[in-house]
Amino acid sequence: MRAAASLTLLLVLTGCPGPDCGEGERVAFGRCVPVDGGTLDAPRDPSDAGGGDAERPAEDALTVDAADASAFDAPDAALFDPGPPEFPDVIDHLSFAVRTGPGPNDGTNDNTLSLCLNATACYRMNVADVDDFRIGELDVYHVDGASLPRSAVDRVELRSVGGVDAWRVGCVEVRFDGEPVHCSEGLHLLGNGTAAGESETYRDPLGLHAGCTTCYPSPLTHGPMVGAVTGTSARVFVRTDATRRVALYLRDEARPETRWLAALAYPSPDDDFTATLEASGLVPAHGYAYEVEVDGMLAPRAGRFETAPRPGDGEAFRVALGSCSRLWDQPIFGPIAAASPDLFVFLGDNHYANSPDLESLWWFYRRALEVPERSALARTTSTLAIWDDHDFVGNNTDRTSPGRGAALRAFADYWAQPEGGIAGQPGIFTRIVRGDVDFFLLDDRYERDPPGTAAGRILGAMQEAWLIEELSRSTATFHFLASGSIFSFTGGETWLEYPNSRGALFDAIERAGIGGVILLSGDIHRSHLRRIRHPSYAIPEVVSSPLANTNSTCTSPGTDASQSFCGDAGRYFATLDVDTTLADPRVIARIHDETGRELAAMTILRSELE
Repeated sequence: MRAAASLTLLLVLTGCPGPDCGEGERVAFGRCVPVDGGTLDAPRDPSDAGGGDAERPAEDALTVDAADASAFDAPDAALFDPGPPEFPDVIDHLSFAVRTGPGPNDGTNDNTLSLCLNATACYRMNVADVDDFRIGELDVYHVDGASLPRSAVDRVELRSVGGVDAWRVGCVEVRFDGEPVHCSEGLHLLGNGTAAGESETYRDPLGLHAGCTTCYPSPLTHGPMVGAVTGTSARVFVRTDATRRVALYLRDEARPETRWLAALAYPSPDDDFTATLEASGLVPAHGYAYEVEVDGMLAPRAGRFETAPRPGDGEAFRVALGSCSRLWDQPIFGPIAAASPDLFVFLGDNHYANSPDLESLWWFYRRALEVPERSALARTTSTLAIWDDHDFVGNNTDRTSPGRGAALRAFADYWAQPEGGIAGQPGIFTRIVRGDVDFFLLDDRYERDPPGTAAGRILGAMQEAWLIEELSRSTATFHFLASGSIFSFTGGETWLEYPNSRGALFDAIERAGIGGVILLSGDIHRSHLRRIRHPSYAIPEVVSSPLANTNSTCTSPGTDASQSFCGDAGRYFATLDVDTTLADPRVIARIHDETGRELAAMTILRSELE
C-alpha cells in the first residue's frame, strides 16, 4: 500500500513537537509562520502580473496577505486531519479526463475512442447520454472495479477505432483511486490514419508523468457553492480534479483579522471528486467570508454567507425560486443575484440529463455548475434543491424507473444539504428550519406510483406520513412545501392525479389545525400565483417556471383554485419576501421576468392562513 499522508502534518495536528520558531512566529502545519496570521486584501486586478494571480477574476479574489496561506488565527489543532487515503497497488477506481482541442474541426461525433494503460487494458471513452468530445471542452470518465495492478501499467495511449472523423486531444489526466498520476498537454490528432497528420494511436513518450497539474484551469474544478445554513453551521460544496486535501477557511466579517480552518475533506472518485465541507460552531444571523485551499494553494474562487437566525426567532428575509433549466444559456441568474435573496430554492428540472446513468447525471451536474451566472449566485447565496422528472431519471418517471438509485447518489453528491429520506424510505425529502419558518423539501419521484395506479400516491406512504407528522408537530409561523409537481392543476403530472395524497395532506391541515401552509412548485413551463380553496383557509401556491426553457400556454387553474396571475411568454423566477417580525407575519410573493422586472405580486398574511 502507498501511504500518501504527510507525517509532518499528522505530527503537528496530534500535538507532537514541531520545529523551533523564532520570536514573532508560531508552528503551523510543520512550519514557522507569523503569529499575526493573514488578512484579506481588497480584490486584486487580474491584469496585475506582479501578483501572480492573473487568472483570478477580480470579483472573486480573496487573497491572503501572508507569506504562508496556512497561517490563521484560530488553533490549527481544532480539526484532526487524517491525511489522504492510502492508494492501493491494485487500481480499483480508474478515472481520467480528456480535453478536446479548441480548433473549429477538433471535436468529433464519430470514432470509438479509448484510453489504454497497457497493450490490452483499454477503457472506452463514452458517457452514455452525453455528446462527448465537444470543441474545447473536457470530459470525465470513471471505471469502477478496474482490478488493474499498477505494476501492469506501461503506457498512456489513446486509440481511435473505425469512423471517418478526426479528433484532436489537447490534454489528458489520469487518476488511480483518486491519486493524480498523469497529466499531459499538447495537441495530437487521432483518426483512422488515412488523412494527413492523423494516426490511429497516440502514445505519450514519457509514460505516466506530471507535465501539468490538471487539465482544468484549477484543481478546484467546480464550486464553491453555499448549501444549507443553520444558525450555527454552514455547508459548502466543492469539486476537485483528484483526491486532494481541501480546506475551508472562514473569517468573521465583524472581525476580519480572524481566519480559521473550519472543515477538511479528501474528495473521492466514488463521488466524482465532490465533497461537502461543513463548518460548525458559528454565530446565528452573522456574516462570514470563506475561501478554499486545495493542497495548500488558495483556490481562485471564494465567497461569503450569512447564518440563519436561531430556531424560533423572527426574521425578515428573501427567498428566490425557480425550475426548469434546460437551455445552457441562463442569464436569468444575473437578475436573481441582483435581487439579493438570502436563499435560493431549485424546484426541480434543475438539469435535463433524462438519464438513468450515473456518469451522465454527474456530467449534467458539472455542466450546470459551469453556467457562470448560476455559479456566481451559488457562491454567495444559500442554495437548496429538490428534483423533478428530468433531473431524476427522465420524462414522467416514477418508482418503477431503472436508475433511481443512481439519481439519488448523484443528487447527494452535488447538493450541499442534509441527507434526505428516513429509515425505511430513501429519497431526497428533508425539513430545513430557518428561524421560525420551515421548508419542507419534498420528493415527488423516488416512491411515486405509476399514473393510474389504484390508490396511487405521489410521495409514497412513508414520506406522506412523515410530512403530516412533521407539520402537525411544527410550531413555525410559515410552512413552505416545495414540490416539483404542482398542486392545483389537472391534465398533467400534478397532485390532482393523486387524489389520495392530496386529500390526505389537505385533510391533515384541517384536522390538525395546521396554519401557515404555502405551496411552492414548478415544472409547468409557466408561472402562476394561485390560492386553492380549502375548508380551513385558501392555501396559496406559487408556481415558478421556467428559468431557461420554452413556454407552455396559460390555461384554467382548475375547479378548486383561483388565479391572480399566469405568465407564459418568457423566462421567470419568483421571490418571497418573508417577515415574521410583524404583528401579523407576512409573505409577499412576486413573479419576475428574466430582467428582474416585477410582473405580479400576492400578499399573504399569517392571519389568513388559520
